[in-house]
Parts: sequence; C-alpha cells; structure tokens
Amino acid sequence: MLQRIQTVFMLIAFILLSFASFLGFDGDFSLTFIGFSVASLLVFINIFLFKNRKLQIRLNYLVILLILIVSGLSFYQSGILSGEKQFSEKDIEWLIPLVSIVFLLTANKYIKRDEALVKSVDRIR
Repeated sequence: MLQRIQTVFMLIAFILLSFASFLGFDGDFSLTFIGFSVASLLVFINIFLFKNRKLQIRLNYLVILLILIVSGLSFYQSGILSGEKQFSEKDIEWLIPLVSIVFLLTANKYIKRDEALVKSVDRIR
C-alpha cells in the first residue's frame, strides 16, 4: 500500500537520486546522469509494486548495486581514488548516493517486516 513507511523511504531515495543525476560530478557527466536517472526511475516504479513485496526487495537490491557501480565508476573517473584530487568540504554530492542507499536498505527492512506480518496472518487462517 502506498501509505506504508517504506514508501516514504523509497520516495526520499527517489528524490535524492533524481537530485544526484543532475549534480554533474567531476567525472563523466553522462555516466552519472544516465546511471542515477535509471536508478531513480527504478525506485519510482518500485514504489507502485507494493503488491509484490519480494520483487520490491529484489529491485531495491538491484538499485543499490547500480548506485554502487555508478558511484564507483564516477569516483574512478574523477581521479579521487587515484590520488589526483583531494576531497574538500564542499564535496557533499558524493554523500547523496550513500544516503539513498541507507534509505533503500531501511525500506527493505520494513518491506520484510510487512512480509513476515502477512505470513503470520496467513498461518492463523
């Protein structure tokens, strides 16, 4: 259902990923734009798959993997991992994908809790 707490967490992750796709990291802009746009689209679609909780969990894990891959490639291309560039205090755009991962993991926790609740009610019948 759309009024569940996991929907709020996925909506926040969708907003963060949409924002991250337009930031334009120091690396390849098209890579981050396409990667984070696809991830945000998958999260948005995932919000409406509330009737299939197992698919929701799998899709959230897929999005987390996509975020990690795009962030890793973006890190590599920007030269931060090779030591060419140093972090500054203003480089908070690197934290946005990590925060969205935390929100997706929290949504998965509540989706699993709903799944356990449904299974326990089915056992009573």
